[in-house]
Amino acid sequence: MSLFRRIIQSMSTGDSLSPRCSVCERLAAKIEVLEVSGSWLLRYSGPGGSNGSGDRISAERARVIRDAFAEPYEPTRIRAAGFYDDAGFCLDCGKFYCPTHWDISSTGGGFCPAGHFKSLDPHWSPEE
Repeated sequence: MSLFRRIIQSMSTGDSLSPRCSVCERLAAKIEVLEVSGSWLLRYSGPGGSNGSGDRISAERARVIRDAFAEPYEPTRIRAAGFYDDAGFCLDCGKFYCPTHWDISSTGGGFCPAGHFKSLDPHWSPEE
């Protein structure tokens, strides 16, 4: 195993940035912000998809994401993190939901358990 992979694995254990579904306690999204050799890496998987093995991000974006997913959760901070699916957070309910509880349709939109709609597809827009 490469040194880089060992560092990534050891740093991602116990990730407190990953919110849990308010219904079933499964992960609503998996968020890893890791500092590796002086640069930052974001690995993300949420109701709307993932960024695979990760993307390099700035130190400022890393700080914004870490702030957004520290309790108490605040909608404005979560929106500022820049995830198109808000990491499964329903802005109307103020709760996180996993992909199952978002009841995602084949078109990429979903309804939370309270019936609030959210586009979970980064390519969808209401004008289409």
